[in-house]
Amino acid sequence: MTTAYVADTGVFVRCGGPDNDKFQRLRRAIRQAGVSLRIPQRVYEELGGDPAADEYPSGNLPYPDGFEEGWIVVADELDYTNPLVSTVMDDARRFIANETGRGEDITEKADTALVGLAAQLLETDQADHVILLTTDKPAGRAAETLLPQHGFSGRLEYRYVSVEYLETITADEFR
Repeated sequence: MTTAYVADTGVFVRCGGPDNDKFQRLRRAIRQAGVSLRIPQRVYEELGGDPAADEYPSGNLPYPDGFEEGWIVVADELDYTNPLVSTVMDDARRFIANETGRGEDITEKADTALVGLAAQLLETDQADHVILLTTDKPAGRAAETLLPQHGFSGRLEYRYVSVEYLETITADEFR
């Protein structure tokens, strides 16, 4: 069974910079488990990356070692022409807006991209299972709620990345 790990911007923000213990603990756990964190291109942009650059990472990115070492990977562009991806992202935007009481037009595009990437990975058989690591509870609940409605029951797990989670994370979390 192939498991893909998808992470949002908040995971890296909550870790702090590369010199922070939480960041190093996450790095060590991911590398020891032999997996990588996939991030949507929107998350890459939020982290300061330039998607127009010829190669990753770009100069402004605060986590270049993660990309160079291969434990952080920018996922392929989302296929917005795929009806599943576009529908799941639209549904996620509405779900998150309803959960937060904010308008759909101010819902973070990176949050909906997390759900879209999970759907795309599952539908294209790039993964049998997706674990979504996020600090955004509404986005996590959207993924847990919406993906089963599109035939992916039991194939997504949402993990809320709290400070405590990062302070105790080990490679076992990714095996």
